[in-house]
Amino acid sequence: MKRLFSFGKRPSNPPPRMPSVSEGVAGWAPVKSYPTPVELTQMMPGGVYQFDLLIGQGGMGAVYRGHQLKLGRPVAIKILHQDHGTDYAYAERFRREAQALAQMNHPNIVSVHDFGVVGEYLYYVMEFIRGIDLHQRLCSGSLTPVQATEILVRICDGLTYAHSKGIVHRDIKPANILLADDGRIKLADFGLAKRFDSRATMLTQTNMAMGTPDYAAPEQYDAKAEIDPRADIYALGVVFYQMLTGQLPRGAWQPPSAMLGCDPRIDAIITRALKPDRNQRQSTAEEFKMELLSAFQPLAEPVAAASAAPAVPAARAPSGPAANAPKPLAGRILILEDDVLLRNLMTRTLKKEGYEVVETADGSDTVKAYSEALMAKRPFDIVLIDLTIPLGMGGARAMQLLRQADPQVDAIVSSGNRGDPAMLQPSAHGFADVLPKPYDSEDLVRLVKLVLTRRRERLAKLGA
Repeated sequence: MKRLFSFGKRPSNPPPRMPSVSEGVAGWAPVKSYPTPVELTQMMPGGVYQFDLLIGQGGMGAVYRGHQLKLGRPVAIKILHQDHGTDYAYAERFRREAQALAQMNHPNIVSVHDFGVVGEYLYYVMEFIRGIDLHQRLCSGSLTPVQATEILVRICDGLTYAHSKGIVHRDIKPANILLADDGRIKLADFGLAKRFDSRATMLTQTNMAMGTPDYAAPEQYDAKAEIDPRADIYALGVVFYQMLTGQLPRGAWQPPSAMLGCDPRIDAIITRALKPDRNQRQSTAEEFKMELLSAFQPLAEPVAAASAAPAVPAARAPSGPAANAPKPLAGRILILEDDVLLRNLMTRTLKKEGYEVVETADGSDTVKAYSEALMAKRPFDIVLIDLTIPLGMGGARAMQLLRQADPQVDAIVSSGNRGDPAMLQPSAHGFADVLPKPYDSEDLVRLVKLVLTRRRERLAKLGA
């Protein structure tokens, strides 16, 4: 199958490559032609939907971009021939996908709006995600551990929610992880989703493979096994390894630390997730997520090593006022960032540089903290603002309120959506500078120092 979920714009010149197993089981070539967008629009009853573009098709179905006319919103529509491979129960799997998704409402899971039958086709309507999928992203190269972890933390949140609803995905792979232009990360394609209390394996009654073998847990090949969330944990381990190394963990695979020089704790997370015995894996997506986050905490110094360290001779130990004097404060920084992992990394990086940092995850809290600091005569020097806050006040509105409270506010805008007007023309929206995502710690520190220098020079001129 070429692609079932490829919402949004494709790269104009994608890199040449051989077909990947993450795009489906080899040999499933398209066997049906699909109607044009105009034909499908005419088939839909009531003029509810208008189809604009066929954006992906394969042996199991096709996906169109369109609009829900009554609500004026963009949607993606997936269709499937009812007579597609009746021996392989395609239609039942399609219905299962729509029903599984319709039960769920989570910011990291693609939402389903409608489902039905039209002519010889099954269809369901879902939210349109403008962007690319992780498989397309990996075609341009592997990710850093921080970038990979940022994506997987969001997917873990979505899986934790799905598992709490009794649903196991069973087909986690890069092609089913969507990276929206505005920074959102979505888990899609619950075509193989199954309730825990239902027996489900990688094989149908006709022994036809279901899913993508390289990402499937060993128990999915066992006809006697009852699949539970730990099958998704195995797939997370495969995806994490692929994001870091650009390879699949086949055979005697090398740990990422040996290939990339990264923290060996990452090896332990992947090794545990890929255990053939599911009882030895992380038991939940939340546990997998917490191990990811802990891998970026500073390594604790062994107590034994500290106690064994030679004492500093009294004559050489620093003494006097200089020894007790605190380090000068580099500046006060207020952060608006709803991504817990990224916010923690930003805070640790800036604190190492001598900055005092206050964290917020919602624009209203940012404005409140800034106003209170002004009243206390301890103003912040810089505000770091994430534009997209899905569950609260976003960065654009927060910046408007900050400028009302303090016309001299200096803020750096950050977003993965580089086409946003505030990212293209930051000064026109009141921002001092722009920091596109993803970025590394050196970019962050460099830009903060640059904006802080400009601020101090400007305020010095005003004071003069």
